[in-house]
Amino acid sequence: MKVLDDQASNLVKATTTLVETFSNYSTLKVNNTILKGLEHEGDEFTHKLFTIIDKTFVTPLDKEDISELTSTIDQVVDGTYGTSDKLLLFEIRKPSSYMQDFARLLLTASQEIYAAVTKLMKLSHPGLIDHSKNISKCEHEGDKIYRIAIAELFKADNAIEIIKFKEIYDTLEGALDRSRDVADVIEDIALKYR
Repeated sequence: MKVLDDQASNLVKATTTLVETFSNYSTLKVNNTILKGLEHEGDEFTHKLFTIIDKTFVTPLDKEDISELTSTIDQVVDGTYGTSDKLLLFEIRKPSSYMQDFARLLLTASQEIYAAVTKLMKLSHPGLIDHSKNISKCEHEGDKIYRIAIAELFKADNAIEIIKFKEIYDTLEGALDRSRDVADVIEDIALKYR
Protein backbone atom coordinates (compact mmCIF):
# COMPACT_ATOMS: atom_id res chain seq x y z
CA MET A 1 0.00 0.00 0.00
CA LYS A 2 1.44 3.30 -1.13
CA VAL A 3 0.26 5.18 1.98
CA LEU A 4 2.05 2.69 4.22
CA ASP A 5 5.24 3.14 2.17
CA ASP A 6 4.84 6.92 2.50
CA GLN A 7 4.39 6.61 6.26
CA ALA A 8 7.57 4.53 6.57
CA SER A 9 9.43 7.05 4.38
CA ASN A 10 8.20 9.83 6.68
CA LEU A 11 9.66 7.91 9.64
CA VAL A 12 13.08 7.78 7.93
CA LYS A 13 12.90 11.54 7.29
CA ALA A 14 12.12 12.12 10.98
CA THR A 15 14.93 9.96 12.34
CA THR A 16 17.37 11.42 9.79
CA THR A 17 16.43 14.90 11.01
CA LEU A 18 17.04 13.85 14.62
CA VAL A 19 20.49 12.48 13.75
CA GLU A 20 21.26 15.73 11.91
CA THR A 21 20.17 17.68 14.99
CA PHE A 22 22.66 15.83 17.17
CA SER A 23 25.40 16.21 14.53
CA ASN A 24 24.87 19.98 14.33
CA TYR A 25 23.10 20.96 17.54
CA SER A 26 22.72 24.59 16.48
CA THR A 27 19.94 23.33 14.15
CA LEU A 28 17.77 22.19 17.08
CA LYS A 29 15.08 24.89 16.78
CA VAL A 30 14.78 24.64 13.00
CA ASN A 31 14.84 20.84 13.04
CA ASN A 32 12.30 20.70 15.86
CA THR A 33 9.90 22.65 13.63
CA ILE A 34 10.62 20.21 10.78
CA LEU A 35 10.05 17.25 13.11
CA LYS A 36 6.77 18.73 14.34
CA GLY A 37 5.63 18.88 10.70
CA LEU A 38 6.76 15.30 10.07
CA GLU A 39 4.95 14.14 13.20
CA HIS A 40 1.79 15.89 11.99
CA GLU A 41 2.23 14.31 8.55
CA GLY A 42 2.64 10.92 10.24
CA ASP A 43 -0.68 11.42 12.03
CA GLU A 44 -2.29 12.22 8.69
CA PHE A 45 -0.91 9.02 7.13
CA THR A 46 -2.26 7.03 10.08
CA HIS A 47 -5.69 8.64 9.75
CA LYS A 48 -5.68 8.08 5.98
CA LEU A 49 -4.81 4.39 6.44
CA PHE A 50 -7.58 3.94 9.02
CA THR A 51 -10.03 5.53 6.57
CA ILE A 52 -8.85 3.26 3.74
CA ILE A 53 -9.17 0.06 5.76
CA ASP A 54 -12.55 1.17 7.07
CA LYS A 55 -13.93 1.77 3.57
CA THR A 56 -12.21 -1.13 1.77
CA PHE A 57 -13.95 -4.46 1.75
CA VAL A 58 -10.89 -6.52 0.81
CA THR A 59 -7.40 -5.35 1.76
CA PRO A 60 -4.08 -6.92 0.70
CA LEU A 61 -3.33 -7.71 4.36
CA ASP A 62 -5.65 -8.27 7.31
CA LYS A 63 -7.15 -4.99 8.44
CA GLU A 64 -5.92 -5.62 11.98
CA ASP A 65 -2.35 -6.06 10.73
CA ILE A 66 -2.46 -2.83 8.73
CA SER A 67 -3.97 -1.01 11.70
CA GLU A 68 -1.33 -2.27 14.13
CA LEU A 69 1.51 -1.57 11.71
CA THR A 70 0.45 2.01 11.01
CA SER A 71 -0.13 2.69 14.73
CA THR A 72 3.28 1.38 15.80
CA ILE A 73 5.10 3.28 13.05
CA ASP A 74 3.29 6.43 14.18
CA GLN A 75 4.48 5.84 17.75
CA VAL A 76 8.11 5.73 16.59
CA VAL A 77 7.63 9.08 14.83
CA ASP A 78 5.98 10.47 17.98
CA GLY A 79 8.99 9.40 20.08
CA THR A 80 11.40 10.93 17.58
CA TYR A 81 9.64 14.29 17.66
CA GLY A 82 9.16 13.98 21.43
CA THR A 83 12.92 13.71 21.89
CA SER A 84 13.59 16.86 19.91
CA ASP A 85 10.81 18.74 21.65
CA LYS A 86 12.15 17.80 25.11
CA LEU A 87 15.65 18.91 24.15
CA LEU A 88 14.18 22.31 23.38
CA LEU A 89 11.76 22.50 26.30
CA PHE A 90 14.35 21.36 28.85
CA GLU A 91 16.91 23.79 27.37
CA ILE A 92 19.55 21.10 26.95
CA ARG A 93 22.68 23.01 25.96
CA LYS A 94 24.76 20.02 24.91
CA PRO A 95 23.45 16.55 24.11
CA SER A 96 25.32 13.52 25.39
CA SER A 97 27.10 11.05 23.13
CA TYR A 98 24.52 8.49 24.31
CA MET A 99 21.74 10.57 22.78
CA GLN A 100 23.63 10.57 19.49
CA ASP A 101 24.08 6.79 19.71
CA PHE A 102 20.35 6.32 20.35
CA ALA A 103 19.47 8.54 17.39
CA ARG A 104 21.77 6.60 15.04
CA LEU A 105 20.19 3.30 16.16
CA LEU A 106 16.75 4.80 15.65
CA LEU A 107 17.71 5.84 12.12
CA THR A 108 19.04 2.36 11.32
CA ALA A 109 15.87 0.77 12.71
CA SER A 110 13.68 3.14 10.70
CA GLN A 111 15.59 2.36 7.51
CA GLU A 112 14.98 -1.34 8.16
CA ILE A 113 11.29 -0.61 8.78
CA TYR A 114 11.08 1.25 5.47
CA ALA A 115 12.81 -1.58 3.60
CA ALA A 116 10.46 -4.15 5.14
CA VAL A 117 7.27 -2.13 4.57
CA THR A 118 8.10 -1.61 0.89
CA LYS A 119 8.38 -5.41 0.54
CA LEU A 120 5.22 -6.28 2.48
CA MET A 121 2.98 -6.63 -0.55
CA LYS A 122 5.37 -9.28 -1.88
CA LEU A 123 4.60 -11.49 1.07
CA SER A 124 6.76 -14.33 -0.13
CA HIS A 125 9.82 -12.07 0.16
CA PRO A 126 12.34 -13.88 2.40
CA GLY A 127 13.99 -10.66 3.57
CA LEU A 128 11.11 -9.58 5.81
CA ILE A 129 12.30 -11.70 8.74
CA ASP A 130 15.88 -10.39 8.27
CA HIS A 131 14.64 -6.80 8.50
CA SER A 132 12.73 -7.71 11.64
CA LYS A 133 15.86 -9.24 13.19
CA ASN A 134 17.93 -6.17 12.31
CA ILE A 135 15.39 -3.89 13.97
CA SER A 136 15.48 -6.10 17.07
CA LYS A 137 19.30 -5.85 17.13
CA CYS A 138 18.99 -2.06 17.19
CA GLU A 139 16.55 -2.25 20.07
CA HIS A 140 18.83 -4.61 22.05
CA GLU A 141 21.81 -2.32 21.44
CA GLY A 142 19.65 0.58 22.64
CA ASP A 143 18.93 -1.31 25.87
CA LYS A 144 22.69 -1.60 26.51
CA ILE A 145 23.25 2.08 25.80
CA TYR A 146 20.33 2.99 28.07
CA ARG A 147 21.76 1.04 31.04
CA ILE A 148 25.21 2.60 30.61
CA ALA A 149 23.79 6.11 30.12
CA ILE A 150 21.58 5.88 33.21
CA ALA A 151 24.42 4.48 35.34
CA GLU A 152 26.67 7.34 34.28
CA LEU A 153 23.91 9.89 34.70
CA PHE A 154 23.37 8.91 38.34
CA LYS A 155 27.01 9.74 39.08
CA ALA A 156 26.20 13.42 38.44
CA ASP A 157 25.50 15.90 41.23
CA ASN A 158 22.84 18.07 39.58
CA ALA A 159 19.45 16.49 40.33
CA ILE A 160 17.58 18.67 37.82
CA GLU A 161 19.97 17.70 35.01
CA ILE A 162 19.58 14.04 35.99
CA ILE A 163 15.80 14.32 35.67
CA LYS A 164 15.99 16.13 32.32
CA PHE A 165 18.48 13.74 30.76
CA LYS A 166 16.70 10.66 32.10
CA GLU A 167 13.45 11.87 30.55
CA ILE A 168 15.17 12.23 27.17
CA TYR A 169 16.85 8.82 27.48
CA ASP A 170 13.47 7.29 28.35
CA THR A 171 11.88 8.88 25.27
CA LEU A 172 14.65 7.66 22.96
CA GLU A 173 14.59 4.17 24.45
CA GLY A 174 10.79 4.14 24.16
CA ALA A 175 11.00 5.04 20.46
CA LEU A 176 13.41 2.13 19.94
CA ASP A 177 11.02 -0.15 21.83
CA ARG A 178 8.22 0.94 19.49
CA SER A 179 10.44 0.13 16.50
CA ARG A 180 10.75 -3.36 17.97
CA ASP A 181 6.95 -3.48 18.10
CA VAL A 182 6.93 -2.65 14.37
CA ALA A 183 9.39 -5.51 13.81
CA ASP A 184 7.09 -7.88 15.69
CA VAL A 185 4.12 -6.89 13.51
CA ILE A 186 6.19 -7.34 10.34
CA GLU A 187 7.34 -10.74 11.53
CA ASP A 188 3.77 -11.79 12.36
CA ILE A 189 2.63 -10.74 8.88
CA ALA A 190 5.54 -12.54 7.20
CA LEU A 191 4.78 -15.76 9.09
CA LYS A 192 1.03 -15.51 8.55
CA TYR A 193 1.28 -15.25 4.77
CA ARG A 194 4.03 -17.81 4.11
